[in-house]
Amino acid sequence: MKKALPFSVAGLKSLGIASLLIGSSFAISAAPEQCKKVTFSDPGWTDIGATNGIAITLLKAMGYDTQVYLLSVPVGFEGLKNAEIDAFMGNWMPAQSTFIDKYKDNVDVVRTNLEGVKFTLAVPTYVFDAGVKDFADLHKFGKEFHQRIYGIDAGAPANQKLQNMIDNNDFSLQDWKVVESGEQAMLSQVARSVKRDNFIVFLALGVPIQ
Repeated sequence: MKKALPFSVAGLKSLGIASLLIGSSFAISAAPEQCKKVTFSDPGWTDIGATNGIAITLLKAMGYDTQVYLLSVPVGFEGLKNAEIDAFMGNWMPAQSTFIDKYKDNVDVVRTNLEGVKFTLAVPTYVFDAGVKDFADLHKFGKEFHQRIYGIDAGAPANQKLQNMIDNNDFSLQDWKVVESGEQAMLSQVARSVKRDNFIVFLALGVPIQ
């Protein structure tokens, strides 16, 4: 899994992206007036908050104004298409390839900013120790999990992939349900479950063990 940077054609591309993000001496006075404010889309994910924060720090040091809008992934891409949003730093590939294909005439994928990380399902250590060590083990403990997988915000491609897995009865999960909620709500549910030693399976990011 890798994360790339899609930018709207009418937005940051006109500023010279390569030089912009590596801290060149690009003069703000040389930029058109409409390009002196850079807008970002943020689905409310912690990693995107950090990535946006780095980009914003660099931009502000160069004299640009910035603004971040909390938008779902589909709405964010519409914003890019309509040039209402300049940058989205959270294009997880290949999970969001459908959006890139749909908006290929409206956005530019600039470069990858993170490699070697993937999102997948995770369980607490005590659930792993109880025997849930693979997707194929989930259905064996369906009662304990209440046949629920906790995803992230509605409209996220990751949730759709989980739903496709259920619809296709992969790993005998046809009777399961994806619970869609924001990242913080999902993590709160995980915290409550861990506190009570309850079973829970949820979407998480991680670095594969070598």
